[in-house]
Amino acid sequence: MRFGLFAATLLASSLAAGAASAAEPRFDHYVHLTPETAVIGNFPAQKAPILTIKSGETVKIDTGGGNRWNDEDPNTWLKAQNIPDRVETNPAIAETVKVLADTKRYADIKTGHILVGPINVEGAMPGDMLEIRILSVAPRIPYGVVSMRPGAGGIPNEVPGPFFKTVMLDLKRNVGVFDKGIEVPLGPFMGVMGLQPTDAEGPNRKSGPPGTFGGNLDCKELVTGTTLYLPVFQAGARFFTGDAHAAQGDGEVTITAIETANTAILQFILHKNVKITVPRAETPTHWITFGLDTNLEDAMKKAIRETNTFLMEKKGLDFNHAFALSSIGVDFRVTQVVDETKGIHGMIAKKLFTDKAAPYWYKP
Repeated sequence: MRFGLFAATLLASSLAAGAASAAEPRFDHYVHLTPETAVIGNFPAQKAPILTIKSGETVKIDTGGGNRWNDEDPNTWLKAQNIPDRVETNPAIAETVKVLADTKRYADIKTGHILVGPINVEGAMPGDMLEIRILSVAPRIPYGVVSMRPGAGGIPNEVPGPFFKTVMLDLKRNVGVFDKGIEVPLGPFMGVMGLQPTDAEGPNRKSGPPGTFGGNLDCKELVTGTTLYLPVFQAGARFFTGDAHAAQGDGEVTITAIETANTAILQFILHKNVKITVPRAETPTHWITFGLDTNLEDAMKKAIRETNTFLMEKKGLDFNHAFALSSIGVDFRVTQVVDETKGIHGMIAKKLFTDKAAPYWYKP
């Protein structure tokens, strides 16, 4: 999402770093959400790394969603949203939000995504590529909020007023209960996963629009078992994540998904001197290419060009054959239309290529 519009609180977390439960992958490091590990609404170049890891190591990260910061007591907010009393709250998280907003830490920004980071990878330098394997991502609270406001979203001039709707998450059945007789299948993912942008983007590049560095891609395909590939622009790579989503439709048309709080377990693999110019991704069944632009038609053109480039580089096709295959065998989807910089992603099915297996690390 571009900017969140609700105040969220989080369940208490009791696992110690390195002591993974049987239901989750092992991890080497555990990053909690605190005022020291988090930032609001920007990628601060001046923020010291909260963790430095070796290539191949895994990190468990507690994240928040996109939130509206105010002085409202979280329990008052929960009651106003008719969230059942059984939902526990974590005062430490509410304090994190308040500290970040009150101090405007690292930038004069009081609203936006909660981002955790930066996490540095030893040896990462501009011109490298960072592979981020999403080993696990799951909600850690049993509710989320979808919202809208005038002047935002896919039809900004047609929204009559602010609207907030709580969606309870049935984590056992993996659905969000939208309304009586309406349930949305959950597909938890991190809306923001990105590296420190180039110097040209400035020292406090806001987190709303995605870019070549990744960031607020809001791509609902990036669930457990998928991989994101990002170009490195700064020493250490400097990885940030946040904007936790429980489910989202392609387009994210109101400006929000089901905004919640997730715990993600990610593995970071550095590829030296492997140059890509925009993010790419991979699932067990597809390769994914991205086109990003403030104009949706231009985003589509960029996604087509990136798909053609991928097919030419990875599959040895010439331009004519790559373009033809893009037309008859690749699905181009609207990632989101609400983050200033809009997104189109191309879904390249691996089953198109019958002469060579496409092994992948994730086995569901």
